[in-house]
Amino acid sequence: MKRRKFIQLSALGSAGSLLLNGHRINAFSQTALLNNIPSEVVDGRSLVLVQLVGGNDGLNTLIPLNQYDRYAQIRPTLKLDQSGENAAIPLDNTLPLKDQILLHPALSDFKNLYEAGKLNIIRGVGYPVGNKSHFAGRALMFKGGDGTPENANKNDGWMARFLHAGYDPSEYQDPLGIQLGSKKPSLGFHSSHEHKVDINLTGQDVSDYYSVISNHGNPTPTNLPNSEYAENIDFISKIESSANEYSERISSVFKAGSNHKSYPNHDLANQLKTVARLIKGGSKTKIFLVSIGGFDTHSDQVPSGSNNNHQGTHAQLLQELGESVQAFQEDLEGLGIDEKVVTTTFTEFGRKPVENGSYGTDHGNLGPMFVIGKHVKGGISGENLDLSKITAKNHFDEANMQHDYRQVFTSLLSDFMGGSQSVINTTEFEAFDGDRKIDLIANAQKVDGNLSVDSFEKEQRLSLSPNPTYDRCTLQFKSPESFRGQVLIYNLNGKLATHLPQDFVPGMNVLILNLEHLKSGTYLLAIKDGFNQTQGTFKLLKK
Repeated sequence: MKRRKFIQLSALGSAGSLLLNGHRINAFSQTALLNNIPSEVVDGRSLVLVQLVGGNDGLNTLIPLNQYDRYAQIRPTLKLDQSGENAAIPLDNTLPLKDQILLHPALSDFKNLYEAGKLNIIRGVGYPVGNKSHFAGRALMFKGGDGTPENANKNDGWMARFLHAGYDPSEYQDPLGIQLGSKKPSLGFHSSHEHKVDINLTGQDVSDYYSVISNHGNPTPTNLPNSEYAENIDFISKIESSANEYSERISSVFKAGSNHKSYPNHDLANQLKTVARLIKGGSKTKIFLVSIGGFDTHSDQVPSGSNNNHQGTHAQLLQELGESVQAFQEDLEGLGIDEKVVTTTFTEFGRKPVENGSYGTDHGNLGPMFVIGKHVKGGISGENLDLSKITAKNHFDEANMQHDYRQVFTSLLSDFMGGSQSVINTTEFEAFDGDRKIDLIANAQKVDGNLSVDSFEKEQRLSLSPNPTYDRCTLQFKSPESFRGQVLIYNLNGKLATHLPQDFVPGMNVLILNLEHLKSGTYLLAIKDGFNQTQGTFKLLKK
């Protein structure tokens, strides 16, 4: 490897270790910077990914009610009670018996989210060829692999591929990906692209974040000879410049933000509290990654030698998960930004359905994922795992897998984040697009036009007809006052395709738009006033 490439991909591309609100933060930009895209698109949506580190035990998280006797047989010391005080919680007795679930009693907050229609439970999630190594399993999921040899050597993370494909490079203020709660940068954001920026924010209070990072390096030397050395120095200087810009932006966004409610005293809750405050403060970051560790429960998953199986390590972790996510969702609602966010959990693998004799469970394969949000289509996806299909090594038969984890991510990237088919292809999730997507987002909120924002009519003042259109369409806009403005049409890359100055009068304004020069595709039409303030937007489909 050439020295310059090594420097670009090494820790020298980091801006130092700092803290934000008491949590380590890594900020990532894979050339996916959006300054020239109009705010109607940029102000769209964010994904919050909650990593359950260690491999969550899915069977004690979700117990198939119609197979409770078999469950109790293979877990004599771990089983949760079916009835009585501290028993597992019936999730939804309106479902057919074969689909009914008992939820771990520590996840009562998830029961509340489910009843509010803001939780979808995806059962039987995994990948085709199981991997029982924590490191390899995490690497596989972050890189978008599946355990097969042909998908074993991916260089970049799927998050980096999505951000790089979905957003144009520019001088955008916010990092497109932010990781909290882990000192080590996630492989999901890893990219070999030259413009990669990693900022590890560890050990510094947010109020001093910018002052520390802005003094991190020395002035760039001048009059250097034309050489590889000069190129390396120039590269490092640009990294430091980018770090300064990000540090100032993150500090200002954090200070501008707020929280609506208090959070429980959990590490995960504090991470999510920071995310909510950043989004409220104006952050346009598209993917936030937070984490909670400790799910590697080989022993003492429940208290040994007692009947209090609703307690113990696993119960504490699930309680932290449930309380933290519920508080986050309530905070987003109170801040008025809940329409912008969908949260999903994932873990590197499930655990064996058969207990191990040490009051714990060993590495397995299949388990559930949870998707939470205002625009989530509430319910349950898939069927209960069949406890009769357990292999001789006490694993679930991998033919029992109902959903590939990439199906979940693809559905969210496409239907909620607006990733086009080409973006999904570049993310290398094309096999899970189209008919293989899971129905996770409410139909009225799906981004079927490949934009990272919903089409909307501002106060019902703007309309287009016909839409879709071929060559011409009629724009109707009801203005409360006179102003000299403009009609702007952007393509999916945020490039201006049409610019039409226009005088608007109070009342209904009717314009005939000639669209013959536009290629077929999806566009965003915006009306802006003389102060460049948006008065309305609409999604335009050109045949």
